[in-house]
Amino acid sequence: MSFELGVNYWPRRSAMYMWRELDLGEVREEMAQIASIGFEVVRLFPLTQDFLPRALSVDEKMIARLVDVVEAAKDAGLKVVPTLVVINMSGQMWWPEWMLDKSGRPGDLFSDPVILKSQALLVESCARALGSNEAIRAFDLANEIDDAQRPRSRDAGREWASVLGDTIRRVSPGIPIRIGNHLPSLSTTNNMRVDDLGAITNEDTMHAYPLYSEVARSFLDPELVPFSCALTSALSGRGRPTLMQEFGLCTASPGRMGQTITDDFLGTPTPQYLASEEEAAKYYDEVLERLAKTGAAGAYAWCYADYNSRLFDRPPFTTAVRERTFGLVRADGSEKPVTDVFRRFRKRRDSGELATGRIAEVLDVSADEYYRAPSAHFKRLYGRWVSLSQ
Repeated sequence: MSFELGVNYWPRRSAMYMWRELDLGEVREEMAQIASIGFEVVRLFPLTQDFLPRALSVDEKMIARLVDVVEAAKDAGLKVVPTLVVINMSGQMWWPEWMLDKSGRPGDLFSDPVILKSQALLVESCARALGSNEAIRAFDLANEIDDAQRPRSRDAGREWASVLGDTIRRVSPGIPIRIGNHLPSLSTTNNMRVDDLGAITNEDTMHAYPLYSEVARSFLDPELVPFSCALTSALSGRGRPTLMQEFGLCTASPGRMGQTITDDFLGTPTPQYLASEEEAAKYYDEVLERLAKTGAAGAYAWCYADYNSRLFDRPPFTTAVRERTFGLVRADGSEKPVTDVFRRFRKRRDSGELATGRIAEVLDVSADEYYRAPSAHFKRLYGRWVSLSQ
């Protein structure tokens, strides 16, 4: 089994404002650095706010910029996964203004005919522009969409994903489809069940952070990520390994010890941890080893870089302090110790020295039974996983 290595990408100097302030020279430099660290895939995020500025109207200038960024990645030898509906990103909801009513409340992403048709048009435009590009590794339907808005019903979630998935298959047949699932699809009733989505997509993915989990034993718990992959594969029921599409942690300044802070998380003051750079390297190393041994399809780090301080007076960085330093490289482009972890891991993988395993068996109930009480089952099964790993 090949273990895929990727990274989630925003530029150091423009972050989520990259599409409005695109600097292709900066992107090319950073793509070259990403490839030099040992990554082979980069995941991109065309913000819906920028790409879909009006109902039923895609900004063609932004589509052209997306194509340019994909070409920059391709020139660096990287494959690309564009995430096509991006409203939830880094603690901020980037709603297009036209989706909001006069009081600022969004319309229904999943059931409003105009909003759904507009999303399908965006997906179609991106897939049409990129579908013949050999650099495209897969299309990702959306990023943790239920944090932006939870579907009103299980059927609504399935129908939304089906509409977008069918659109891609019609325009760009043969390109794998994913969706950016995260822990609430395992631990809550969010109407985005992984078995429903697994029947629509070609690949299973999961995002998992001890930082955001009440079940994790610590901010640096190395078992939560591989467990989440194994559980996703089991619940999906497709017999395929799961890709850990996002995992990582934020860090303190170079030379500083780890420290707990109180930070804004989706509008709620929450304890968060800024790890020392040495702790971060150890965490990534431990998680990568466990992912390989438990039969995961691969791992994408969150994320490429820390952000330039000139962004700190712009959302989400004004309130979400942790988001400033989630990178593998610092804001000045210098590399943190974790980059050597990925270089060594890639070298071992390519030389055949990496110990990989079959998909770990974790589920002891049916998917329907699991989702009758997902929080309780998640906690119970994780306790068992941890006890067996000791």
